[in-house]
Amino acid sequence: MTVVEAEASPRRTPPARDGVASQWGGSGLFTQTIALTGRSLRPYMNAGVIIVTFVEPLVMLLMFAGVLKVLGEAPGMSKDMAYIDGLAPAIMIITAVAAGAQAGNGLINDLRNDVITRFHTLPINRFSVLLARSFADAARSLYQLIAVAVLAALIFGFAPPGGVLGVLGAIVMSLLVGWSMSWIFIMMAALLRNGDVLRMITTLLTFPLLFASNAFVPPESMPTGLRVIAQGNPISYANDAVRSLVAGNASVMELLTTVAVCLALVCVCAPISKRSFRVM
Repeated sequence: MTVVEAEASPRRTPPARDGVASQWGGSGLFTQTIALTGRSLRPYMNAGVIIVTFVEPLVMLLMFAGVLKVLGEAPGMSKDMAYIDGLAPAIMIITAVAAGAQAGNGLINDLRNDVITRFHTLPINRFSVLLARSFADAARSLYQLIAVAVLAALIFGFAPPGGVLGVLGAIVMSLLVGWSMSWIFIMMAALLRNGDVLRMITTLLTFPLLFASNAFVPPESMPTGLRVIAQGNPISYANDAVRSLVAGNASVMELLTTVAVCLALVCVCAPISKRSFRVM
């Protein structure tokens, strides 16, 4: 080919990148996480799921407040607070942790539906997928925590000494506890990649954590062996922090300790989750 012919021939341009891939490639971790969080929240937006999400805390309140109210007279139960004022914060922690436990199942469902495979073909930060999963379940938990506070106030007269600010602080603290716990289940989902095994481990882990604690009765009224477990249970410390907020007597050290433990849990589980997720 002569120089003239080469100049006259049209230049070949490289094929244009896929629009979606180009869009993802030009975005940062924050933008990707927000977009993927919205995607993960869509299944929770239908009427049936919203109703069930609302009914769950209502059932827990009715069951525990009605059946266990008599335990408010158990030795060691604070006489300065109504039983519902001590129970509602515990229900918040249970609700947040239960929602966090669903994060692992959500990741497993995405694996089964080949959604993760498609994500791996896009130029996105894979850690944004895990962040979005945790934030989506935290957002669902926020809706339930607000429902717990409102229902407890309307039905059982939940009016703690800490007032509205104390209740808001309890909601935020419960949200942090549930979000940090969700990373345990995201880590297990990334490592196990088996929904059946994950569900069994989730049940075995959450049941003693939530119920072998000071959520419903003071440890002083428990048998010796169970009392030792409850006193060492991290959920008991989370319950104490949330209760102190609604009571209006929270100490800075108590709150900072709870926040530090939550962040430490995320710092341990998130890198393991990220590393395991890369090799999926």
